Amino acid sequence: MYTLHYIIPLIIFYFYRNKIMLWGLLLANLIDLDHIYARLVGNVSWFGSACPKGFGTQCSFGLYFSHSWAMLIIGILLISLIFMKKKYLKFIGWLGAGIIIHLLLNYLHYLISFGI
Repeated sequence: MYTLHYIIPLIIFYFYRNKIMLWGLLLANLIDLDHIYARLVGNVSWFGSACPKGFGTQCSFGLYFSHSWAMLIIGILLISLIFMKKKYLKFIGWLGAGIIIHLLLNYLHYLISFGI
């Protein structure tokens, strides 16, 4: 399921051929750096699951600080920058779209609850 975080931006790039869009969508996956932070701080064990359900389940939404409703709202607000003329503002807008796609895929993974 995690490979969809990278396959979906590549599929979108295949149809639109826009590098700003591709890099914005791909770099949104850096939101997962909070998983490493939680392990460094000790909130989650290095080889265990963060989810109380056990190994193989996904429950990152609401558990990690950048996987929250606030980040989803920020992503929704950033999407409006896609329609600006400046390239860096478009990039930030696509970064917001990538955050939303990332959080939706994580929520879908939580609903399906399989895989690592």
